[in-house]
Amino acid sequence: MRVAFLPCNKFHDAILRPIHEMLSRRHWCLYTENREALFDFQPHVTIMAEAIFGELRPRLPKTIFVHTRHGLASKMVAYQGANECDYLCVTSDFMRDWYQQGGSKPRQDFWVIGYVGLDPLFRGDSPALPFDRKPGQKTVLYAPTFNRPLSSAGMLGARLVELIRGSRQDISIIIKPHPLIAEQSPEWMETWRRLAHEHEDVHLVANANDDVMPYLRAADALITDASSVQLYYLALDRPMILINNPDRFGCEYFDPRGFEWSWRDMGRQIENVEELPATVAAALSDPVRGSDRRAHYRKLLFGDLTDGKAVERLCHNVEKLAATIPSNHLSYLASVPAARLAARKVKWAARRAVQGITRLWSL
Repeated sequence: MRVAFLPCNKFHDAILRPIHEMLSRRHWCLYTENREALFDFQPHVTIMAEAIFGELRPRLPKTIFVHTRHGLASKMVAYQGANECDYLCVTSDFMRDWYQQGGSKPRQDFWVIGYVGLDPLFRGDSPALPFDRKPGQKTVLYAPTFNRPLSSAGMLGARLVELIRGSRQDISIIIKPHPLIAEQSPEWMETWRRLAHEHEDVHLVANANDDVMPYLRAADALITDASSVQLYYLALDRPMILINNPDRFGCEYFDPRGFEWSWRDMGRQIENVEELPATVAAALSDPVRGSDRRAHYRKLLFGDLTDGKAVERLCHNVEKLAATIPSNHLSYLASVPAARLAARKVKWAARRAVQGITRLWSL
């Protein structure tokens, strides 16, 4: 089959690349950000971590669209993403039922496979961090979302370090911005760069597109707001502090049904940032507190699919799609004149080569 991958943002790579690597062993795969290249490729299957948008469906009427999602929070956009794709990847039967109860479902079916982005965490991968931490330090990860009425970034502002550490000096802080913060709120990035420069053991993940999973693995506690990272962190059964922005009720992305809000008791909630130092200290001194609630939600969200093999399950389902694709669509390349087909092969190979060189150059 011809299988295409369309990353709509750089941070989608961490989700889509492992799938591409596995499927490209058996199928003709195209990984591209260029929609015209996608249309020229005429894929049987297109895999995205974003909702279907624009002219994709009209220009590719025979293509099967698979949506992996790039987060687990609702933010009122999950329903639309489900309705527009052919197959929606979900983490558990419970999540499938949540969509259906909300009146949303894909055009064809749900794929209950786990969550692709969490495979490294469930496998226990421990990649090296790009900075050193002092022995004996406790590590707190601060990972806010980008939506201003939902985010805690503006609430903490330039006081972030003092509000997390309080009077303690044995806390190492990692600031991992949501990827969209870099383009939508550059002033937050500038504040964090200054704090990382001024304070010892404060580390900013300067490339906001970096995968968050290694930083979750390294953290003894998580501070966030409405970000999906709180749901990822359930995989590790560690304490989290959830900051509630009072502006959330007027935000179009505030969904009280979403797990990011309906499951707030999986962490310690605070409304007033002045409570943060004491809350952080309590979480680090008693990390077991709340473990039963975290285990409950982890079971609902992931079921038994915590073996780190979501990519394999997704690829298995893609393999089965060959039987559902009309034979005339499968034989599309056979109907293309030889000279034209040769030219397309050269063009597609050149694109793959350029993508490979670009990735190497960015390392």
